[in-house]
Amino acid sequence: MSSRGDSSDVAAVPASASSVLSPETQRVYTGAWRDFCTWRTGMGMGSSLPVPAEHIVGYIESLMPAASPSTIKLRLASIAWHSNQPGSASCTAHAAVRAALRRCQRAASGSAEQAVVIQLACCGEDLAGLRDRAVLLMHQIGGLAPADSAGLDREDFEFGNTELVVRVRLPDAPVEESGQPVHLPRRRNDPLCPAVALERWLQRSGILYGAIFQGVTVHGTLDRRLGVVGVRRILQRIATQAATQAMPPARSLVPATPTPRSNPKARLPAPARKFKRPAPAGPGHLSQPPLR
Repeated sequence: MSSRGDSSDVAAVPASASSVLSPETQRVYTGAWRDFCTWRTGMGMGSSLPVPAEHIVGYIESLMPAASPSTIKLRLASIAWHSNQPGSASCTAHAAVRAALRRCQRAASGSAEQAVVIQLACCGEDLAGLRDRAVLLMHQIGGLAPADSAGLDREDFEFGNTELVVRVRLPDAPVEESGQPVHLPRRRNDPLCPAVALERWLQRSGILYGAIFQGVTVHGTLDRRLGVVGVRRILQRIATQAATQAMPPARSLVPATPTPRSNPKARLPAPARKFKRPAPAGPGHLSQPPLR
């Protein structure tokens, strides 16, 4: 994307948009753009246009504790409208911005972290379990979509002391393109850190180049690259196992022993009739005529 120059003034909606946006939308966009410019100036980020992706990611993270996902999307729409030239790629299409939006949506649910902890308990410590753990955390905490994770290679990762840089390539991007960087913090003592889970997976699998997420055979050896469907199946299987474990135990189907009725007037079942066994006949009373 080409730059339109530096300007510290709050830009109004472009003239070409006057016939497209309603007056109310123009007013909302102008207020959202003014708030973003004030935040960026206070952070010492300058006022370059189009807005760099790292500025937008930082702005989203500053809004996460209070703003709802719908409010953040509205402000991003204002930034995209003000900062992009006609025909240029939207700044909100950057992989880092999309990942930040996914993290914001999960954080808004309130129980996202607890849900991830429950799902992590479904991942074992074998080779397949370490891979599933890395896939889960890259998706839930890192904000990468299944299509993003499926296309990653070992060459797309840069491990630093404080962060992990993941270069995500867009689906239609050329193969030789390096990809768009997504910065994830690296916390060694945090069980929810995607970087730590990814390091454990790489150490156990021994992957030095090529596809980062691969299938695992029943013999514990690596198979071919996981596609988008394969990554989705892993996430769905983990979610199903976690939901099953969270369900209350099923009630017993054995009927309980009925209690006697407390109504004194209730009719009790009639006792079974006892049949008397006939006494054997005496010598003078033979039941059958004597044989001749």
